[in-house]
Amino acid sequence: METIIWFLKDEEENVPVKLCLQQLVRRAETDAIFAQLVELIFQALEVLEKWGIFHSMNEFFTTPISGNSLYSIRIVKELRNHPPLLEFRVNWRGAGAFRAVFFEYHFNDIQVLVFTQATIKTHTFSQEFEKLIKKSEAQYIAFMESPEKYIFLKGDEADE
Repeated sequence: METIIWFLKDEEENVPVKLCLQQLVRRAETDAIFAQLVELIFQALEVLEKWGIFHSMNEFFTTPISGNSLYSIRIVKELRNHPPLLEFRVNWRGAGAFRAVFFEYHFNDIQVLVFTQATIKTHTFSQEFEKLIKKSEAQYIAFMESPEKYIFLKGDEADE
């Protein structure tokens, strides 16, 4: 089964996950700690898209980092008390914990991972992250009522 990652637009036509990633990339240009976080995020997204949810929830994403070390994390976990929402996760000491909320949608033989919201957490509990989960729940409900309004699987729109 093919897996694709889709960044969902919000009610104001913004793409929150993409905007968060762009902010991190800009910060990474002048901050080596954030540069490492951004590199890990994009590597982990590639793994998620290549192997899908099942693998990413059950196997560690492991990659070499500078200094002859390895970085390992399970990059996807279920959001407790918020099914069917899932959490994409990458942590880096000094930068924080990148979190992106998403859900799975199947279209024909394609597993679409619909990313809704993202943030950097600096504490285990984050009120901001809880608000993003609530927004994501509302986005999920709206999406499932008419997915064709939100997602394109043909043509140029799929490259957004």
